[in-house]
Amino acid sequence: MPKTSTLTETVYEAILAGVEDGGFPVGARLPSEWELCENYGASRPIVREVLARLRAQGIIESRKGSGSYVLRRTAATTQMTEDVASMAEIEACYDFRISLEGECAYFAALNRNDDDVSAMRSAFEAFCSALSGNRLGGISDDFQFHLAIAEATHNAFFVNAFQSIKSRVHMAIDISRQLTATPLERRRKTLINEHQSVLSAVIEGNPTKARREMRRHVTNSKNRVFKGESH
Repeated sequence: MPKTSTLTETVYEAILAGVEDGGFPVGARLPSEWELCENYGASRPIVREVLARLRAQGIIESRKGSGSYVLRRTAATTQMTEDVASMAEIEACYDFRISLEGECAYFAALNRNDDDVSAMRSAFEAFCSALSGNRLGGISDDFQFHLAIAEATHNAFFVNAFQSIKSRVHMAIDISRQLTATPLERRRKTLINEHQSVLSAVIEGNPTKARREMRRHVTNSKNRVFKGESH
């Protein structure tokens, strides 16, 4: 029995080969997740990881309620760059964020001033507005909300650490929204409520609650990517 990482690469290379040799032509719909699992003897999490990686490379796109479609042949794609992370990197980034952002929220609740509160509220409102626009809206605004909390700590180390993982955060948010099967309206409500809980705790000046709510939010975000959970 091959290790999971090896099987993941095997499935990834097999689908890439299918795209390159025309087995999966441009514009064609890929087999369903279930069919891919059967075809390659892989679990659904492995197949989902492979599809997410192909989406990040711009090779396929997912259409809600329809499936995944080939956008281009691999020969026409650029090679992976340092801006394209593996799912393992994204998972590690989430674990880092749970700790980092929990402490950002804690110290933001202790150190925020009126200007910080205004900035956080503006970022939250922009996020809510953008999220209402479409399925993938609000990714940049989501990041800015979290950054505003980091800035409210008045500690440059927190701010710099969060800014250093910007590309990974953007990618994780995108993948989470691509993979989720949760209805759009329900997902919007969940995301807004989670962000509101963090914001309220920081504004209230309750550091313990702020840390707890932020850790809960980031953990939920991780689970939406890696476990397919709707909460």
